[in-house]
Amino acid sequence: MKIKEKIIKETIRSLILNGSEKNCDPIIIKSSNKQKSDYQSNGIMKIAIKLKKNPKKFAKNVAKNINKKNFLKKITVSDPCFINFFINSKFIEKRLENILICKRLKIKKQNKKKIVIDYSSPNIAKNMHVGHLRSTIIGDAMVRIMEFLGHNVIRENHIGDWGHQYGMLITYIKEKNIKNISKIKLKELEDIYKKSKRKFNRSKDFKKKSKKSLIKMYKNNKKYISVWKKIVNITLSENKKIYKTLNITLKSKHIKGESFYRNMLKNIILDLKKKKIARKKNGKLIVYLKKFKNKLGKKMGVIIQNEDKTFLYSTIDIACIKHRSKIIKANKIMYYIDYRQKRYLEQVLEISKKAKYISKNLSINHYEFGTILNKKNKPFMTRKGKTIKLYDLIKKSIKKSKKIILEKNNKINRKILKKRSKIIGIGAIKYFELSKNRKKNYVFNWKKILKLDGNTYIYIQYAYSRIFSIVKKSKINIKKIKDKIIITNLEERKISIKILQFEEIIDDISKNSYPHILCNYLYNLSTNFSKFYEKYYILSEKDKKIKISRIKLILIISKIIKIGLNLLGIKTIKKI
Repeated sequence: MKIKEKIIKETIRSLILNGSEKNCDPIIIKSSNKQKSDYQSNGIMKIAIKLKKNPKKFAKNVAKNINKKNFLKKITVSDPCFINFFINSKFIEKRLENILICKRLKIKKQNKKKIVIDYSSPNIAKNMHVGHLRSTIIGDAMVRIMEFLGHNVIRENHIGDWGHQYGMLITYIKEKNIKNISKIKLKELEDIYKKSKRKFNRSKDFKKKSKKSLIKMYKNNKKYISVWKKIVNITLSENKKIYKTLNITLKSKHIKGESFYRNMLKNIILDLKKKKIARKKNGKLIVYLKKFKNKLGKKMGVIIQNEDKTFLYSTIDIACIKHRSKIIKANKIMYYIDYRQKRYLEQVLEISKKAKYISKNLSINHYEFGTILNKKNKPFMTRKGKTIKLYDLIKKSIKKSKKIILEKNNKINRKILKKRSKIIGIGAIKYFELSKNRKKNYVFNWKKILKLDGNTYIYIQYAYSRIFSIVKKSKINIKKIKDKIIITNLEERKISIKILQFEEIIDDISKNSYPHILCNYLYNLSTNFSKFYEKYYILSEKDKKIKISRIKLILIISKIIKIGLNLLGIKTIKKI
C-alpha cells in the first residue's frame, strides 16, 4: 500500500483555504524515529509562507482537517512546523495478513502502457566487455519491474549490425580469402576486425574497396549479404550465452538491430527533403539544428546521408524512433545508453520532432549511466590496458564465490557447489552494479562485491537463508494456523512499516529508474530482520501466539527479499 501517497492526498484535500494550495507539495517523508512518528510532513512551513498564513496555526489547522480514516491512529504537530502521522497498528496487522497470502504482496498494477525499453546494444564482431554491463543489467532490471507493474514491455536490443564496418570486414575477408566463416570463433573474428580497421585507416585503396562493398550490401547483393549474416550470427551466438549466464531476459526475438530499419531509410531521406528539414551541402544531406551549437558557436549540422548515398547512424536512429512511435505505437521509450550519447540522442529526437515522427502521447526518456572505474579511478581494464571481457569477469566471480562456500563447508557436494557458486557469483556482480546510483561512476572492487556484511548480495542472501531455516525448524504450517499477526514491540513495528513501504519503493523506481533504491531497501529490511533476530526469541518463544506472529512476519520478509531480488534479475538459494 502506498501510505505516503495516500497521506499526501489527504493532506492536500485538507488545504482548502483559497485554492492556490493545488500547487503546494507538503513533502511527506518516512520518519527515522518511530517513537516520534511513522511519517512526517516537513514542507508545511513553506506552504504557509506562500499562503501568507501563520505556520504553526496553519499546521494545526491542516492536522485537524485531515480525514484519519482507518489507517491513521493519530496526527500531531511538533516544532518548528512538522505534522506527524502515526499508522494504526490494527490496520498494519490486517494489511500484513493480506500481504502474506498474496503472491504479489498486494501490490497493485499500474495503468497499462506500451513501453519500449532499449538496452544492452552490444557491438558486432566483438566480445561483450565490462562496458556493456551497466546498460544490460540496469535495463533488464527495469524490464522486470515494469512488467511486474502490469505494463506491456517491448524489449529491444538495438545492435550495431549495419554500417561501414561491414564493408570493411567483408573486403578484408575477401582479400585474405578466408573460408568457412560460419566456423570462425568470435575471438578470431574480433582479431579480423582489428586488422581490417588498421588497414582501413592506413590504405586509401582499401577504404575505397570497403565503400564499394558497403554499397553492394545496400543493394542486397546475395554474396555480400550472406557473409554479413554469418558475421552477425557468430557474435549473436556468443552474446546469447552471456545473457543466459547472467539471467538476462533478452532473447533472439528481441534483437532489432540497425539493419531492421534499412528499408525505411530512403523514405526518411525523401520525407526530410520534402519537408525542407534536410538540405544538401558539398554533396551531403544535412539537417541544421538551432538548439545545438558546434565548436564555432554556429548551429549544429547533423549529416543524414553521405555523398555516395550511404546512410549514417543518425538516419537509422530517426527511422527507429518513427517505427516505435508510428508502427509499435508505444506510450513510452526508455533508453539505457551511455551518458556520452546524450547529446547525440537529443539531436536525433529534435530532428524526429521536426519531422513529426513522434506522437503526442509518446514520452521518451534517456536514463544515462556513469563509468565503471578501477582502484586508480580510471576506466576498468586489464593491466595491459585492454577492456575486460564480460565472460572473463563472470568466470572470476564464480571462482571467488566457490572459494567462499568451501571456506564455510569443504564437504559440500560438487554439483551443489557448482550451482551455488554460479548463483552467488553472478548475483554478487549484478547486485554490486545495481546498488550503485546509475548516474555516478563507481570503483569496481572484488572485496566489496563479495563481502559477507554491508550492502551486498551475500549479506541479503544470508538473511534469506536464515529465515528459511527458522521457518523450516518451526514445523508450522502457516496455511492451517488461524492465529493472526500481532505487533508486540517497537522492533516489530519498524519491520512492519518497512514491509508496507515495499510498494512505494517499486512505484518510485518505475518513475525515476533508480534500481539502487530497491537494493538499499532490501539491505535495510535484511538489517532490521538481523537486529530483530538477535534481540527477540522466535523458535524458543513460549507464547504460542507471539511465536506464530513472528514466524509469519519473517516469512513476509523472505517473500519480499525473493521478489525484490527477482525484480533485479537475481536468484535466491535456500542455503549457502
